[in-house]
Amino acid sequence: MGEREVIGYIVGETTTTEVTFLSNKIPEVGSYVSIEYPNGREVLGMIEGVMQSCPIFNEVLSVEDILKLKKLEKEDSYQVIGKIKILGDVEEKKIPKIPPKPGTEVYSASEDVLKRMFSAGHIEIGKLLSKDIPVKLDVNMLCSRHLAILAITGMGKSNTVAVLLSELNRLKATVLVFDIHGEYRYIESYDPNNRLRVNVLEPKINVYQISSESLADLAGVDVAATKQRPYIRMAVDNVKKEHSESDFNSAEEYINSIIEELENLSDHPKYKRDYNSIQTAIFRLKDMLKFKKHLLTLHYNPVEKIKENHINILPLEGLDESDMDIVISHMAKEILADRKRALREGYPKPIFIVLEEAHLIIPKNRNTKSKLYISRIAREGRKFGVGLCLVSQRPKTLDPEALSQCNNLIISKLIEPHDQQHVQQASESLSEDLLKQLPGLNVGEAIIIGPALSIPALVKINKFKGRYGGEDLDIVGIWERSHREKSYEEEPLGDYEGLD
Repeated sequence: MGEREVIGYIVGETTTTEVTFLSNKIPEVGSYVSIEYPNGREVLGMIEGVMQSCPIFNEVLSVEDILKLKKLEKEDSYQVIGKIKILGDVEEKKIPKIPPKPGTEVYSASEDVLKRMFSAGHIEIGKLLSKDIPVKLDVNMLCSRHLAILAITGMGKSNTVAVLLSELNRLKATVLVFDIHGEYRYIESYDPNNRLRVNVLEPKINVYQISSESLADLAGVDVAATKQRPYIRMAVDNVKKEHSESDFNSAEEYINSIIEELENLSDHPKYKRDYNSIQTAIFRLKDMLKFKKHLLTLHYNPVEKIKENHINILPLEGLDESDMDIVISHMAKEILADRKRALREGYPKPIFIVLEEAHLIIPKNRNTKSKLYISRIAREGRKFGVGLCLVSQRPKTLDPEALSQCNNLIISKLIEPHDQQHVQQASESLSEDLLKQLPGLNVGEAIIIGPALSIPALVKINKFKGRYGGEDLDIVGIWERSHREKSYEEEPLGDYEGLD
C-alpha cells in the first residue's frame, strides 16, 4: 500500500461489514479509508460515525473545574473513536468473507483508489464530499435497476434531475419526463458541447382507447355515482359495437355519439326510473367537451410522439390530479406494450422514464390508474428496457412496492423520521448510520447507494449548467421590482393646482 500516514487502528470485535477504530486525529464522517487485510488485499471503508473524548473531562461537574482543567489539557489528550462501514475489496468490489484483525492500521484512501471505485461509470452526477473525485454512475445498472431521487423541498431534487437529463443526453438516451409542474418544458444547457435534444409533447388522451371508467373520471363523474357510471359504460359499449375508431373524424364526434346513445337510453321505458341519473351523465360529458376539449383526441398513439435519442418532456401543470392520472396511466401502458413488442421483433428500444412528484401519482394508501402500470414497469420494465426514476419529497406517502423496486437511491436531506424509516425499509443498503447523516446534509448534497455505483457515497451533486423552471424564486427582488414599477405608474405627471 506504500508509505502513507496511519490515521487510526482497528479495535474491539470486528465483523465482515463493520469495524471500530481508535485515533488521535479527527477524520470527517463520509471520508474513505483503506485497510490491508491478512491476505494482502486492500479493502475500502467509509467512516460512518465519529466520537471525540478526553479522559480529564469525564468526571467534571462544574464550570470552575472545566476552566482549571483546560489549562492542563494538551492536544494529544483527546482521542477519537469511530465506526467504519466495510465497502468492498478494491479489486473485486466485494465485501471480504473474513473480518480484519484488531490492531490493523487504518489509512486514508488514496485518490487513485477512489477514482477506480467511483469514477468508472458512464455519467458524472457529482463529486465526493470528502475529496474532489468525480462520482460516475453505471447507466446500464441505473436503467435496469431503477432509481429514486428523494429529498425535502428546496434540497436540490430538480437540479439533480436536470444534471441527470443533461448527462443522459450525452449518451443519446431516450428519456420521457412526466413533468408535473412544467419545470423542464424550457430546459436548456449552456454547454456548447452538450446541447440538449428536447422534444416537448402535448398531453393528449385518445378517448376511444381509454376505458369507460377512465372516460367517466375524465368527465368528472363521482366514483360513488353508481348509476351514472354503468350507463356511461353501457353507452360506450353500444357505440363501440357499432363503430370502430376510424368511423369518427374527431373526439367531439365520438363523445357526441355516446351522448346520443345516453339520450336514447333515457327515453327507453326500461330505464325511465333513472332518467335524472342519465341526464346528469350527459351533462358531465357535455361539460367535458366544453372545458377539456384541448385534452381530447382520436387516432393518436402517444408512443409515436416520443422521439428516440431525445429528452421528451410531457408538461402536465395545467391538469388536475385525476386528468394527470389518466394521461400518465395510458402513456405508461402504451410504452410498456410498445417496448415488449419491439423486443419480440428483435429491435429493443430502451427508454428511461422520470416521474416527478411520484407520491401524488402512485400514493401509498390510495389506488390510482397510474399505480397499476407504473408498478408493473417497476417490476417488469428491466426485461424490456424500460427504466424508471421516481422523484419525491414525501417518501412515506409513496407506494412502497414501487419504491422497493428502485435499487438505486439518491437521497438528499430528509428530516421526518417516518420518511427516513420508509426509505430504509425499501432499501437494505441504507444502514442506520447512513440514515443518521440525512438530516445534516446541505443543499445539493446526497447519499447515493445502489448497483449503479456499487459502493455508497456521500456526494456533492454537480450544478446544472443551464436553466430550467425549478429554481427558487428571488421573492425579495420580485417585490422590489413590483414596487418600483407600481411607483413609476402612480407618479404624478405635474402640479395641476389651480386648474379647473
